[in-house]
Amino acid sequence: MNDELNEKIDREPAEQIAGRFVGIAVFLAGIVLLIVTFSMAYQAFHQPDILLPLSSLQSPTTSVSSVYARAGVLLVLLFVMGYLASLIAARGAQLLFSARKER
Repeated sequence: MNDELNEKIDREPAEQIAGRFVGIAVFLAGIVLLIVTFSMAYQAFHQPDILLPLSSLQSPTTSVSSVYARAGVLLVLLFVMGYLASLIAARGAQLLFSARKER
């Protein structure tokens, strides 16, 4: 009888188990977003045509400032994506570890 009572006491509540799963899911989503961001950055720096299309550079009506402004905006957006992905991964890790059972 005491063994059954101790086993029931030692089990984690459903909220903690659910919290762990949510934490893992959010953490993995953040990691996936980081991988996507890094792969986009890798492609952008190994294929410069992605950031600055050659057709826009060869057009006589295109100003230099508009081409570099577009590239700057794309790089800022890439940085923001990476920053947000790292925040999501950090929040997932925080959720995961905060759902631990305290003894």
